[in-house]
Amino acid sequence: MCGIFFSLVPKSNSASSIGEDFSKYTLASLQLEKALKRRGPDCYNTSQQLTFFSTVLSMRDPLTPQPLQSAEGRILQFNGEIYDAVGELEGYRSDLLGDDAVCKNDTAVLSQLFERFGVIQTLQSIRGEYAFVYYDELSRCIWWARDCIGRRSLLVNRSRKDCIALSSLPAPDPGLRADWREVPAGEVYKLDLRIMDIEVISWSYELCGSLKYPYMPIYFDISLNQHSYDTLVTEFSSTLLAAVRRRVLTIHHSRSKADTYAILFSGGLDCTLLAYLTAICLRDHNAHVDLLNVAFENPRIGGGYDTPDRILGRQSWQELRSLPGLQSSQCDFRFVEINVPYNQVIEYKSYVQDLMFPKDSVMDFSIALAFFFAARGIGTMFTSPVADPVEEYSTLSRVLISGLGADELFAGYTRHGTSFARGGYEALANELALDFGRLHERNLGRDDRVGAHWGKEFRYPYLDEEFVDFALRCPLDSKLWVRGSAKEGKRLLRHFARVIGLYQVAGEKKRAIQFGARSAKMEAGKGRIRGTDKIV
Repeated sequence: MCGIFFSLVPKSNSASSIGEDFSKYTLASLQLEKALKRRGPDCYNTSQQLTFFSTVLSMRDPLTPQPLQSAEGRILQFNGEIYDAVGELEGYRSDLLGDDAVCKNDTAVLSQLFERFGVIQTLQSIRGEYAFVYYDELSRCIWWARDCIGRRSLLVNRSRKDCIALSSLPAPDPGLRADWREVPAGEVYKLDLRIMDIEVISWSYELCGSLKYPYMPIYFDISLNQHSYDTLVTEFSSTLLAAVRRRVLTIHHSRSKADTYAILFSGGLDCTLLAYLTAICLRDHNAHVDLLNVAFENPRIGGGYDTPDRILGRQSWQELRSLPGLQSSQCDFRFVEINVPYNQVIEYKSYVQDLMFPKDSVMDFSIALAFFFAARGIGTMFTSPVADPVEEYSTLSRVLISGLGADELFAGYTRHGTSFARGGYEALANELALDFGRLHERNLGRDDRVGAHWGKEFRYPYLDEEFVDFALRCPLDSKLWVRGSAKEGKRLLRHFARVIGLYQVAGEKKRAIQFGARSAKMEAGKGRIRGTDKIV
């Protein structure tokens, strides 16, 4: 996880000639620099050829400072993880990361791949979660993009044709951030500095496009028989396990000195399956898996910290501990209760709102609030239901595994059943395609910005490219199970949960985090407030 800031302001322009003092978007104000250092506390540096400022949260040795500059004048700022490469790049990447190779870091590898294969061929062939800014001195071009799903944050400000700024975070000053927008996923941008024109290269499902998505569009078929369903469950478990393994076994602990992993854990179906698969990956490791469960003191509702997600989280933790398939595992689960008093909500309210911008709805704030405090990872830790708790425990894991994406891919929301009732499986397919296609705009950028404030990195096994390809190809009745008036979403996930012995978890219904943790509608006396209302 890293922080990116880039700006171009022509030297001939003074701040006054630009109009609204654009220089305040640069690091002269130090506001954005300070915020970005929270994302990457291990290293930060500035390159003044243009203005490149990067911070680094180092996940493995050796620490590679950014911005990374080559001898040929290329400059790369990279925030993310490259898990794999395909085609011609696969062998070349393996050579770069080999035992005798100089490049031991994804940023250095990506710089070499860009130089040898070009930006477009490289992006077509790599798999991972990223955002980047890349300057090619030879062509005098700036490239930038998020990965095609949009799992990392990147914002852009181009209020004038001759000025541009790119950043992982928005400007902290509300008066300066009106022109900041999220860079859409599914598009790669190339700015020619000689003419200041931007070319947009779009990802496409068609072979004729410059960039082809690494997965097919959603499958409309609904023909399932028992044999094909059993095969599908097996493929589901193996593909998701591979996605978890890519994200768990690439966590290096040379900096934290302890093998600690963490799951954003509400106790629901999606995250409990990830906790189980994480333990399977670590079966032969002496490791700890922290289950981070957040609860809010909500004065409007009362009831203390025994929120629905706290109660469910404890139950699911107990069920995980009792699974026969994990009894011989060397790793253990630790339940971490993160209690957030109302006074801390008030203390951090404006800061969370700054981080989540340009998202500005009441619902966005209640969700961002939950992820903000969950990512901090400070609470009371229980090693077992009968052991004494460890007060003021702080997770050592810099990576947080998230279950985001399961609902959008496997019909987990109530509205998916409503869509089916209105227009059958075709309407369901259209709703699922819409949900998956807007994850980058509705969820991912916001979540990255609030979680990375604590120097933490979210990783999304359900949004792994290979798993997404599998999920989009699944027949629709393996997602939404319909019998008469009864409808059950996430059929495949529930079946797999029963297969491994998570019977209680398999029956749990979807509950949004803001209601499960009670971070929604916390202020009494505000009257009727809808989630879509803007924050005032």
